[in-house]
Amino acid sequence: MQRLVCCLAMVFWAGGEALHLNAFIQNGIDIGLPYAAQICPLVVIITLIVCMFLLIGLFTRCAAASLIVCALFSAFFFFAGAVNKVNVVIALLALSQFINLTISGAGNYSLDHLITRRRAAKNIRIPFR
Repeated sequence: MQRLVCCLAMVFWAGGEALHLNAFIQNGIDIGLPYAAQICPLVVIITLIVCMFLLIGLFTRCAAASLIVCALFSAFFFFAGAVNKVNVVIALLALSQFINLTISGAGNYSLDHLITRRRAAKNIRIPFR
């Protein structure tokens, strides 16, 4: 459930960035981000792809760590011109949930768990006879 809520929040956030991409790029240019026209759309695309990985539970810890970086980047550059309480709350919610996912891992209902369970089943050691 936590992965679903985090993914929906970040897809909502990335959708807002995609809708206002010109303002996102302009905020990056105004602050002095080099190559803002290439980096800002790349952050939106990476956020959507990594949300898909996080939703199905594949590479959960790496996906959550990369979403922390994307959330910090977006919070700094996308909301640079208009900081309000809603944006700060969404950023703090996303960061706290992704830090929790980075520490705790995917859970029982994920592809990571299935992969590790199958890998452990293949590596069963037979004791000495």
